[in-house]
Amino acid sequence: MQNADAYYLYDEAVILENLRVLAQTFPNFSFFYSAKTNPNPHILNTLIKNDCGIDAASAGEVRLAVKHGLSPEKISYSAPGKTDEDIRYALPRSRIIADSIGELLRIDKIAGELGGKFEIGIRINPPFGMDSPFGVSSQFGIDYESLGEIPDLSNVQITSIHTHVQSQNLGWEILARYYENVLSLARSMKKEGFAIGTVNLGSGCGIVYDEETQSPLDMEALGAAVGKLTEKYADVSRSLIIEPGRYLVGKAGVFRTRVLDKKVSRGKTYLIASGGMNGFLRPAAANIAKLYGPVNRGAEPLISCEKPCGITVLNDSTETEVVTITGNLCSGFDVFARDITLPKAEVGDFIEFSNAGSYACTLSLREFASQPKVREFFRTVDGEVLE
Repeated sequence: MQNADAYYLYDEAVILENLRVLAQTFPNFSFFYSAKTNPNPHILNTLIKNDCGIDAASAGEVRLAVKHGLSPEKISYSAPGKTDEDIRYALPRSRIIADSIGELLRIDKIAGELGGKFEIGIRINPPFGMDSPFGVSSQFGIDYESLGEIPDLSNVQITSIHTHVQSQNLGWEILARYYENVLSLARSMKKEGFAIGTVNLGSGCGIVYDEETQSPLDMEALGAAVGKLTEKYADVSRSLIIEPGRYLVGKAGVFRTRVLDKKVSRGKTYLIASGGMNGFLRPAAANIAKLYGPVNRGAEPLISCEKPCGITVLNDSTETEVVTITGNLCSGFDVFARDITLPKAEVGDFIEFSNAGSYACTLSLREFASQPKVREFFRTVDGEVLE
C-alpha cells in the first residue's frame, strides 16, 4: 500500500464471517454473489472457494465467472437487454434468466441453433412489492399477470424463477413477508404447470450505513422465520437461492485517501484529498442529492442514505476541527463531506471511509479527468496483503 495516495482495502476475515452468519440464517440455501457489487478477483476467489455461485448482470460477468472456473449451474445470468451475441455465449455456460417474453423467444430460437435443450429461468415482476401488496410497472422482468402469454417453447425449458424488487432492507419482518410471497408465487406457478425447480429470491439483506440512525438487520429473527417458511413451502423449497452481495462485502472494505492540501477560504477549512468522485463516488453522490432536498429514500445502488459511511482521520491528534473534505477533481460536486467535525488533519495524513466494500470502486468515475486509477488491496485471513 506504499506510494498509494488513495486505495481500497478489503478484509477476507470479515467476508468469511458474513458468509458464516448467512449460512446460519439461510441453511440449505445457495448463495450467488452479485458480481456487480465488487468484482475484485481476490473477493471472487474467496467466495467461489466457499461454494458461492455468481449472479452475473452482463455477459462480461458470465465470462468472469467462467474464467474463475465455475460450471454453468453455478452461474445465473440475469439482466435486461441481452443481445443475441450475449445469449449465444451465455446459454451453454450459465443458467440464463429471460427478462421479457420477446427475449424468451430469442433465447428459444438461439437454443435451437445451438442444437441443445437448455434449462433456463425467467425473471418475474411480481404482483407485490418488498413491503407492499401491490406490484408496479418495471423495466425488469415479466409481469406475473403476463405469464399466460408465454407460448410453447421448443428448445428450452423454464425450470427456475428469479425475483428481485428492492435491495438494502433492514427489517426482518419485511423480508420474511416478501420471501413468503415469493414462495407462494412459486407454488402457484407450479400448480399452473411450470416445472419450477429453483427459486431465486434475489437480494434484500441490508447493512448499516449510518450508525446514528440505522439498526442492523436481525439475522437471528430472520433465520427463525426462514426456517418456518421452508417447512411451510417444502414443495417449492428444494433449491433456493439468495443473492447477498452487499451483505457479504459492504462492510469488508474501507477507502483511504491522503490529504494533499489544506486551506482556509473565507473562514472555512478545506481538506483536499486524492481520489474523490473518481475513487469513491458514494459520499459525493449523497452530498449532491442533499443539495436538492432531504435524502429520505436512497437511489440504490448509488445512494443509500444521507450518511453513507463513517469517516476517520488516521492520526493521533487530540484536537478537532470543522472541515469540508473534497477530492482533487476540477468539479464543485467533488465533495466527500461538508462541515463535519474530525480530529485535526494535516497534509500527508490519511482519511478512512467505511462501508466501501460494495458498489464503491465499481461505481466511481474512474476515467474522469485522467487521474491515476485508485488501487485495490486484499488482506487475507493470514494477514497477507495482495493487490
